Amino acid sequence: MTYEKGFINCMVVHKPEEGYKLSHLLQQVCAYVKTLRVMPNWENAWQYLNSGQNIDLIVGSFELTDLHPGIFDKLDKRVPVVFTSNKPFVTEKAFSLNCLDFVNESPHPDRLKATFEKYFTLYGQKAPKLNGENGVIKDNYNGHGQQKSRFLVKLGDELLYKTPQEAAFFMAEEGLTYLIEMGSGNRYLIDYKLMDLEEQFVDQKQFFRVNRSILLNIHAIDLIKKYLNSRLQIVPKVDFDEEIVVSREKVKDFKKWINQ
Repeated sequence: MTYEKGFINCMVVHKPEEGYKLSHLLQQVCAYVKTLRVMPNWENAWQYLNSGQNIDLIVGSFELTDLHPGIFDKLDKRVPVVFTSNKPFVTEKAFSLNCLDFVNESPHPDRLKATFEKYFTLYGQKAPKLNGENGVIKDNYNGHGQQKSRFLVKLGDELLYKTPQEAAFFMAEEGLTYLIEMGSGNRYLIDYKLMDLEEQFVDQKQFFRVNRSILLNIHAIDLIKKYLNSRLQIVPKVDFDEEIVVSREKVKDFKKWINQ
């Protein structure tokens, strides 16, 4: 299977905020997971699969299937699916697909660990060893993917390179990703999605995803202020007109990240 060469290509089907949280949890439990997409509904998931994308595992909300009842006839039966649900039962409909497991909407890491053990048993010849705290699946993997020492970026018709240290933050906007340069605030187009940068290509001790749109470099923080609704506002060390706000659900982890 794919993990023997690098990653389990995974797609998460869930409401966006919950989907990103679930994606992070999957990565924490199994370092071989690479989330290619977080889809807000099953119809978008089917369209993505139908475009020829290679997906090894789908983790998705069973409740969302009610909005697209025909999805059980469309999805490829060869792709294993893990359904999330707060309802303590499994329906016959779920097994019309290749249903690998049913887990709670907010599963405990040990429960997900058992799910991946089942995945490796069924779809891999040799499962990696479980080690570390909470039984996280590792096997000579540093948890940060292949960190990059520099990025190819674009400014107009020019191609340049920038190091992670030169990035005040990475920003997603209207389907594109930009590297915002430390000091100058110059904006460079970069050919990576924010989630891939966060989970694979940057040092997570140096960069933190403060909200859906911003992956922030700790060295770019000038001030941290209290903000509305128990959130925090970041004043960066760059010329940037928009507010940078730490999402309320990220505040606790953000403080831990600052205080390590």
